[in-house]
Amino acid sequence: MPGTQKRAPRGSRPRSTPSAPEERQIDKDLYVRMFRTMTLMRAVEDRMVSMYRQGEMLGSVYTGHWHEAIAVGTAAALRPSDFLAPLHRDLGAHLWRGTEPRQVMASFLGKATAPTGGRDGTLHYGRLDLNINNPPSHIPDNFPVATGAAFAFRYRGQDGVALAYCGDGSTSRGDFHEALNWAGVQKLPVVFILENNQYAYSTPLDKQFAVDPVQRAAAYGFGGVTVDGNDVEAMFEAVRVARERAIDGGGPTLIEAVTMRMHGHAAHDDMKYVPKEQVEEWRKRDPIERQESRLAALGVDVEAIRAEVTAEIEAATEEALAAPMPDPDTALDGVFCEGEAEPLGDGVARWSAFRS
Repeated sequence: MPGTQKRAPRGSRPRSTPSAPEERQIDKDLYVRMFRTMTLMRAVEDRMVSMYRQGEMLGSVYTGHWHEAIAVGTAAALRPSDFLAPLHRDLGAHLWRGTEPRQVMASFLGKATAPTGGRDGTLHYGRLDLNINNPPSHIPDNFPVATGAAFAFRYRGQDGVALAYCGDGSTSRGDFHEALNWAGVQKLPVVFILENNQYAYSTPLDKQFAVDPVQRAAAYGFGGVTVDGNDVEAMFEAVRVARERAIDGGGPTLIEAVTMRMHGHAAHDDMKYVPKEQVEEWRKRDPIERQESRLAALGVDVEAIRAEVTAEIEAATEEALAAPMPDPDTALDGVFCEGEAEPLGDGVARWSAFRS
């Protein structure tokens, strides 16, 4: 049709490129910690996939393979007091803030030592003491939550920023647009991370939307940028700039992090719908290997770091498997209200006498 603009092929759109080493401001300690956390993220998930296949984990396991630079780079650019709303591909953000691998494994195992005490399982764990929101299953429900947190920072006069993540598929949902609209109207201190990993479950990009979703930011009155999601330093810098802009009153930023989902939607998904050549092309862009090469050039002993991570995973696995299941008598602890059931016969009950 006349005037119709064709979309670029998947994975071919322009991305930010990493600066040459002599142009980067070297912070070796930061780079080492980011590399270690990325490596730890992948090691935790690899171990949990193995446990799932061996029948040690029920339900399912969701991983963020090739998302490590996104999760870690974004979290590293925040302050501990900033509000973080991660999702199922963002384990590295939890680890960066201080959630321990044993707690993550315990959550998937439903153990009492999980952050929720075993009251919720799999990926539904957070640490409010670390300003990490519990991830919801419905995406991007965390976008309105982060918008609310940003509004609270503004209302209280606090110097804080909220950051939330979503996948490319969830940009088609209404809550994505509602959150962006309100954040733009109010110029709230919030950063939205759009993890563009080429598929919304099994739906490719060209079947999801007619325009690149990062362009939607302009419709709501603020900026959107596209970043190489496999470059942890590029992700760190993009969020650092966006955070400063938000604190200075410049409002929100939408950051599109372009990567590939190298595992299926979850451990039960064999991703046969993804062309093999696409997977092989992205396999050459391992974000951990990229950062490892940079650190090796700086004289860092990366093999020693990998050995430390391996030892940590072994200890975490052993502790998580040995942890107790939650006490059933504590099931109602922490709920907002309780009620008493009044039997009505035939297995029907009416709840009454609610109390806070």
